[in-house]
Amino acid sequence: MSTEGNVSASGQARHREHLSPGRPHRIYPRLSDKESALVAEAARRAGLTPAGYTAQVVVGAARAEEPATGLFGDLRELQRELFAARRAVNMFGSNVNQAAAAANATGDLPGWAVEAVQLCVHAVVRLDQVTALIDRRLR
Repeated sequence: MSTEGNVSASGQARHREHLSPGRPHRIYPRLSDKESALVAEAARRAGLTPAGYTAQVVVGAARAEEPATGLFGDLRELQRELFAARRAVNMFGSNVNQAAAAANATGDLPGWAVEAVQLCVHAVVRLDQVTALIDRRLR
């Protein structure tokens, strides 16, 4: 969800893009005070009115722009990806220590050090991809 063009120069939220003729159908979600406050805050961050924000999120979910598992499913997958990247970085740190010990003992880096660096580069690329995915989800 991009917020570009939804906030006026004064910082006030504007309605989402209007259609002509207008949208003829209404849905009235029932929310608790706490839920309503959460929606209002999310709408403010997105630069939309609460009604516009609710409509945009609901239509996005209906179009399957968001996985059916919902936010927690997304977060679980992202958590798995981050844990895997963390494991790879930890393994790389261990490999660096072993390579340094071998280099100190023999004066030469072990042949497997090049592969360890390549694995680290791959882990960092994957971590960048997960970070970009999180960034897109938060927009």
